[in-house]
Amino acid sequence: MRLQGRKIAILISDGYHDHEFWFPYYRFLEEGADVMVAGPHVRTVHGEGRHGKDGLPAEVTHTVEQAAAWGPEVVYLPGGIFAPLELRAHQPTLELVGEAVEDGRIVAAICHAQWILVSAGVVGGRRITCPRDMSDDVTNAGGVFVDEPCVRDGNIITAVYFGHLPEQFRVLMPAILEASA
Repeated sequence: MRLQGRKIAILISDGYHDHEFWFPYYRFLEEGADVMVAGPHVRTVHGEGRHGKDGLPAEVTHTVEQAAAWGPEVVYLPGGIFAPLELRAHQPTLELVGEAVEDGRIVAAICHAQWILVSAGVVGGRRITCPRDMSDDVTNAGGVFVDEPCVRDGNIITAVYFGHLPEQFRVLMPAILEASA
């Protein structure tokens, strides 16, 4: 229970990547964290699924505005395609992510959730990994694209895709503990 009492917000919407939400969600709970699932609206959302099938449902229990007021120590951004597209156009999400980075809180993103980092204006001068199909987005926003499975640049931790979740968590967990010490 290394994360006992740590406040972690996971931001999702419809079209989140199933693995990239559920793996972190249960890892954080397993370690004793207080986890808030937030999004633009309180509702049931669905993962993107595969092969034309609906993904798993998840409950968004709080709005992003409520998450911001709660003051999470960590903001985790799962990927997918449609969820990051919605979240990157949602001003309260961009404000929460921007303020978290500015305050030195841990912000972790995986796969296409790096679009949210780009739109929040926090990648400038930072080393960021992401899927190659969005590396131009990172470099055009002033970031430094690094073609590695997981990259930590200060309080921002990025990974390429769900297959790199174990590697991301080997970097993320010590970073959370270090930030909380």
